[in-house]
Amino acid sequence: MFQSSKLRIYFTWLCCLSVLVGILFSPFFQSMSLFGFAIAGLWEGIATRSTFKAQWRDFCRRPDYWIFGLHFFIVVLGAWSLLDLGFWLERLRIKLPFLVLPLAFFFMPKLSVRYHWGLLYAMIGLLTVTSLGILINYLLHFEAIQLMLKQGQAMPMPSDNHIRFSLLVAIGIISAGYLWWQGYYWKKAWERYLIAGMGLFLFAFLHILSVRSGLAALYLALLVLGLRYAWVQKRYALGLGVVLAIGALPILGYILLPSFKMKVDYAIYDLRMRQNGQGAMLSDSERLTTLRVGWKIFKESPILGVGAGNLDQVVNFQYLTHYPQAARVMIPHNQFVYVAAGSGLFGLTLFCIALFLPLFYRQNYRDVLFLGSFLIIFASLMVEATFENSMGVALSTFFLLMGLKQIPTGSAGARHLQRSDLPKL
Repeated sequence: MFQSSKLRIYFTWLCCLSVLVGILFSPFFQSMSLFGFAIAGLWEGIATRSTFKAQWRDFCRRPDYWIFGLHFFIVVLGAWSLLDLGFWLERLRIKLPFLVLPLAFFFMPKLSVRYHWGLLYAMIGLLTVTSLGILINYLLHFEAIQLMLKQGQAMPMPSDNHIRFSLLVAIGIISAGYLWWQGYYWKKAWERYLIAGMGLFLFAFLHILSVRSGLAALYLALLVLGLRYAWVQKRYALGLGVVLAIGALPILGYILLPSFKMKVDYAIYDLRMRQNGQGAMLSDSERLTTLRVGWKIFKESPILGVGAGNLDQVVNFQYLTHYPQAARVMIPHNQFVYVAAGSGLFGLTLFCIALFLPLFYRQNYRDVLFLGSFLIIFASLMVEATFENSMGVALSTFFLLMGLKQIPTGSAGARHLQRSDLPKL
């Protein structure tokens, strides 16, 4: 039984589903689920120990996997000027999945196309049910929640982090479109229309939810994927249509959706208040202040930064000195600025290598699911320090590493899955 390959595959599939449930509902469950991947990788290594050395050599030849560990070692390098041991150890704990999970994902069994797409199907269904509950709650408490949105707050939802939830919904939308395009269904052909319906519902819901980070990430992914498809297929009129549609949809959302309109109006109000010097306690103004603080710290120590373990203290000092009126102290809300402030140009260079190499190695960008997930995560890095909290690291590592694991490989590298590749159901 221990050697059963089916049992190992089922366990891997359940680990994947568990981490998605954890991201949605329970940070603790999500963290515990990540240990399952380590067990899955170790289990597979023991079961196939006769080929372990060959597999290890293969891992060493796959920089798109082990390069993730650079995110962890960037923090390790910050020990050279350590002043705040507690904060540094916390950064190491948060970044530990970047070191461990690439090994786990490489060695754990690869899911068949049927089970991989089935996992995406389950994720889309789970997101649809969760989103439907949020929407019903919104309609039942419409006035109260509209007031919350007017004040710059997020709509109530099961997840404590509305930004991560919106990113997961964006990935779900891309996945639904992909499954529909591939003609996928689990048992019955009518499920294709169910998948399309869930994808359209999630698309509309994300606009009702009105989390701008998730919307920006989705539109970036749709824009790049649409333009790339038009370019490869030489359907340039379609590319123009994609650009026009992406420009028109937010306008329609502003006209038709009260929650979306409220979020846009709040952003405009926030910007005007900041221009008048009165936006210290407003959310968008706070974000811009974090960027100014991070940029100032970077300019003062541009080569090696102030040290990844010291950034919290330095940010607090900057706020105390230059922004004493600020309602709260916040880290830079941009992952690139965050890394530059803490680790300088040296650390930022390593960060960019670790981020972009998996995309371009062996032309991995040719895979639609991997490219879509990467674009959504990349967009989040521009407006959040996504890699500085456990949920952001879990979401990013899971979708990027699962994407790498499931990319079909051949002599020409990553390939698109065609409809002829559909599993026999």
